[in-house]
Amino acid sequence: QRLETSTVAVAAAELPIVVREAGDGKGMGAFASAPIADGALVCCYEGELLTLDQTLDRYSSTDPSYLFSLGDGSDLYIDGASSSHPSRYINHHQNGTLAATVSTEERTVIFHAARDIAAGEELTFDYGEGFWVGSNGVPAQGTDDRTFEPLSPTDGRWRPPPGPPPLFAKSAADLDAVDRLDDRAEARLALVRTLEFFGAARL
Repeated sequence: QRLETSTVAVAAAELPIVVREAGDGKGMGAFASAPIADGALVCCYEGELLTLDQTLDRYSSTDPSYLFSLGDGSDLYIDGASSSHPSRYINHHQNGTLAATVSTEERTVIFHAARDIAAGEELTFDYGEGFWVGSNGVPAQGTDDRTFEPLSPTDGRWRPPPGPPPLFAKSAADLDAVDRLDDRAEARLALVRTLEFFGAARL
């Protein structure tokens, strides 16, 4: 069953956003169509509201790319994977132009301007360290100076480490496997991925 998010009032106050190619290998991006003042409400994150069980069923074999947790202690998520709303195209940047406010009670994620934003400037926010540690993706070049994966010695672009991705515990059996790992660093990484999947806040 599809659940509905409480975004009607927020949607009425949303600012116009232009979606176009962002360049630098980022794919599509969201851009301000007019100047935006610091603190102004920009938009909400729209998508299908899922329970934890629905999320586990949907992403049993793949990493979610557009899943937003509704906060610690909540088993609800907004999945923007099939959304046509401009919020789906807000890319990552360590020093994003937007800040996200999550409300479990209202079932919303609302983006406000983190500073004055010029017309034509890309709308971005920090996905958080847990997102990158817990996914198979890496930040686009030039968007983050933190080190989540080793850098390539040839071109300086982000590269995943060799070998299979770290263990991602999605069941009791997986947790037992994590506990048996000899490499404690790998075990910690697996637990971080698990916490992100089961509701750890991105921000």
